[in-house]
This record gives sequence, structure tokens and C-alpha cells, in this order.
Amino acid sequence: MGRHQFDYLCSQGLRPTDKLLDIGCGSLRAGVHLVPFLDANHYFGIDLVPELLQLGYEREICPLGLADRLDRATNLMATADFTIPFPDVLFDVALAQSLFSHLPINHLRLCLYKLRLRMKEGGMFYATFFIAPADLPYDRPFHQPPIGEIETYGWQDPYHYWQRDIDFAVEGLGWKILSVDDWKHPRGQKIARFAAV
Repeated sequence: MGRHQFDYLCSQGLRPTDKLLDIGCGSLRAGVHLVPFLDANHYFGIDLVPELLQLGYEREICPLGLADRLDRATNLMATADFTIPFPDVLFDVALAQSLFSHLPINHLRLCLYKLRLRMKEGGMFYATFFIAPADLPYDRPFHQPPIGEIETYGWQDPYHYWQRDIDFAVEGLGWKILSVDDWKHPRGQKIARFAAV
């Protein structure tokens, strides 16, 4: 999925000069593609698990000779509550891929709140979701297309959201939803485009 994320962001106008925050960056699957493209130290990542950050840096970034483009000590941080621990950095772009499929709606609101404090006006946040049909009852699981092998839920992991959930999540938090699109995710997740206003 790393290359897929990179290609999508480029299709949306990502520039080398942009400062990008990868939320839930894990072992840097997107980072290995973004770090060489972005200006040095313009990629920032946060994740719940510090060991994943370290493994990604050691096994992905260093072997590719990219250590001089990504400062491990200042650009990759562990955080449990979407706190953005990079002082004085305002972001142009943020990404959260396959994160909210594991978290309930209030986590999305917390993320949007904290991220907006650190985004430039007009900055873009791209986040992926499993989406449920509008008429699906809350207590019913949903078999996600295209294959239907992933069963998602409104109340447990893996979570799905309804479009109305995403509409609710941005209320009063300084974001506008531009669209929720198909982006050819192999497991059927959709991608939402949020603009900071």
C-alpha cells in the first residue's frame, strides 16, 4: 500500500516542498516512497507503537540510504492520543491510511481537532474508511466490496462509518469534507478528502 498511497497523493498535487504528517505511519510503508520525494525532513510520522517506528527506520529508511533525508530523533514520534509533537511545524498535507478502520468515531473527531491546530489553512487531510450503505441498520455487520471477505461493524474493530458519521465528525472543528472517493484500495476502503478552513 505504500506505493499506492504515494501515487494517490501525487495525483492530488503533492509537492516536494510540502510538509506531510503521516498519522499511524507504522513501519513507514508510505514513508519509504515519500521521504525521497519530499524535501529533506519534510516527512513526519506519528504512531502508537514506538517499536514500529524504529523498525521502519532501521529496515526501510536506512538500507535505502535515506537517513540523511529523515531525522529519526525529530521527525518520527510515538503518541497515544493524536498529539502532534513537532513544535513550530505547520503541515500542508496529512495522511491516515487504514487507521480509522480500527477506531471508533470519537477518535476521528479527536484527530481532526488536534490536527487542525497544526494544519495550514487550505491544507489537505486524506483519511481512509470502510463505508457502510446509508440504509444499513446499526446492529448489522457489512461485507465490504469488492470481494466481500472483510466483515465490518459499527461497534467493533474493524469499524465501518456511514457518510453521516463523517459529516458529523467535522462539525465545529475547522474542516470541510470535499469528497469520499473510491481510490482502488484492495480491501475496498474509501478515501475522504478534508480541507482545513
